[in-house]
Amino acid sequence: MEPKNTKFRFHLNLFDGIVILAALLVAAFLLWNRLKPTATVAAPTASKVQYTICLKKVLEGTGELVKAGDALEDTVKNYELGQVVSAQTVPATKSVVDEGAQAYVTSEIPGYEDILIQVESSATITDEKVAVGGGYALRVGEAIYVRGPGYMGSGEVYAIERGQ
Repeated sequence: MEPKNTKFRFHLNLFDGIVILAALLVAAFLLWNRLKPTATVAAPTASKVQYTICLKKVLEGTGELVKAGDALEDTVKNYELGQVVSAQTVPATKSVVDEGAQAYVTSEIPGYEDILIQVESSATITDEKVAVGGGYALRVGEAIYVRGPGYMGSGEVYAIERGQ
């Protein structure tokens, strides 16, 4: 008996090809993920910020309770929101349909008023958000629930002015 000397032949079927291709793709992804440049994150800066809150449809006379120097806090999670700089009272309004003119008109709501409160606070400012009171994120147009000495209300953040 003679030993059979045949040449080595590499046989791959479709399943073997798919497994090898998947392993190469995973290895390439891991290598790319390891070697890609890391993005630099800007460090947060602490500074003063002034922002305006508009409390909507509060009972008439509530605006007289808001005084400069009042400490405001969030009614949901008790974050400190800052100190009141000034407050302005305006009549509460809503849009109603005028059947005769077939248009929307702005009408006053009797017995209610809106309060524009200017607030100053220290804040942590990043590219993504302005955080006051140890973590309350301010965003223009978002709802805010405020409590001060003798009053509370809900409204929205009307404007934010970043300090220097």
